[in-house]
Amino acid sequence: MGFSREFSSFKQSFVIKKYDFSSLEQVEEIKKELLGKRILILNAKDILQNIDVTQLKRGIEDLKSFLRENGGSMARLGDQYLILTPNSYVKISN
Repeated sequence: MGFSREFSSFKQSFVIKKYDFSSLEQVEEIKKELLGKRILILNAKDILQNIDVTQLKRGIEDLKSFLRENGGSMARLGDQYLILTPNSYVKISN
């Protein structure tokens, strides 16, 4: 049918990946993962213990800016996890 043919052009494939976030040097790698249509669940336990909160906030702001540019989103899951979506096709709802 015409509808399903049109709909199939919008179909996207996403992968959910757990990612251990242990240093700010990983921010660029995280961006690449997001560009590859990966939904990331970041375990931030190690980075929370190893760096200054001010530095961590700068890294998080860098990721938030990247996500805004690409239509993605970020949310906290408990005390040590973040979930990041790559674009506007996948949204986080409260």
